[in-house]
Amino acid sequence: MSGAQTSPALHPQSAPHLRVGMSTRRMTWLAVASLVPALGFGLALFGIPGLVVVGVSIGSALLAELATTLPFRRFTLADGSALLTGLIVGLLLPAGAPVYVPAAASAFGILVIKQSFGGLGRNWMNPAMGGVLFATVSWPGPASWSIPPLGGAAGPAAPPLEALRSAVSAAGPHGATPLAALDKAGYAFSSLDASAIDWINAHLLAPVGLAFNHGALDVLVGHVPGAIGASAPLLVLGAAYLLRRRVIRWQLPVIYLASFAVLSLAAGGLASGGGWLAGGPGFHLLSGNIVLAAFYAASDPVTSPLTRTGRWVLGISLGALTFLMRYFGSWGDGAAAAIVLGNCLTPLLDQWTSHRPGAAPKGAA
Repeated sequence: MSGAQTSPALHPQSAPHLRVGMSTRRMTWLAVASLVPALGFGLALFGIPGLVVVGVSIGSALLAELATTLPFRRFTLADGSALLTGLIVGLLLPAGAPVYVPAAASAFGILVIKQSFGGLGRNWMNPAMGGVLFATVSWPGPASWSIPPLGGAAGPAAPPLEALRSAVSAAGPHGATPLAALDKAGYAFSSLDASAIDWINAHLLAPVGLAFNHGALDVLVGHVPGAIGASAPLLVLGAAYLLRRRVIRWQLPVIYLASFAVLSLAAGGLASGGGWLAGGPGFHLLSGNIVLAAFYAASDPVTSPLTRTGRWVLGISLGALTFLMRYFGSWGDGAAAAIVLGNCLTPLLDQWTSHRPGAAPKGAA
């Protein structure tokens, strides 16, 4: 028809039709970069033993990835997911662990949890958390105890969280906050912590009638035996970078940590004889692997719910599970086990909280 306007030509293409600037590979490498400060501080504390654990963990993850992709002529190391899994496993394990512990943990995470279900994006649980849980169940001693940082006394040493459990179990309830209980039990903190805390108490807190217990500085910065990457301030710094770049969302990790803190404050003191509202949430948030697990595993887009309601429910569930396992269970830190169990809930939460197209609104006739 003369003078009629013609429509622009359509060019059908395969999915995805909606494209964004942030690719999976870029997200993964940004996550790796955000963990470099915590890794550097951990290696500065633990030295060669820490470097061996992290190196073996990463190497095992890369080899497992190669073993399951090269036979099919696929090279997937460039996406960084195997490296990130190995790095997180290494940061969650203690320095000085036998090399078979990080090797087996990373290999299990890649081979059993990730690749056996189809590779990246198809795993039903977080590979790093699954690998750490596998190591913890298989070798509870080597996977939990550590050498002291900065060349302390020879021999393995208990992280503060494990030491508190042991002290309460051996001597009965202390009726005090966690740091006070550790101080009473003679737990050794660094001389730097002692001098700094004494100065703060004398010059800053004494006029207002307050005081910090010894160990507060060591626990805050991660200058304690335990996981190599346990420096909470540096982990929060890395997580803030990921939040700023919109790699992760804030809701799930923040709800996780907040619900754990509330339960720890409200009922945690009962486990150590301190009564209600004496659980020491600050100590328990800074001890163990909960900060790393919250921001780098709970927020994993593959294994976390798609809906906002689902993320709220999962965050509260993870806080409750971690609290129960730490205070009344036998798996020590509890964060890895809570994440794995929470991953099992994710498909149900997506099903229960997703809006199904065509369904009548709630309450409609």
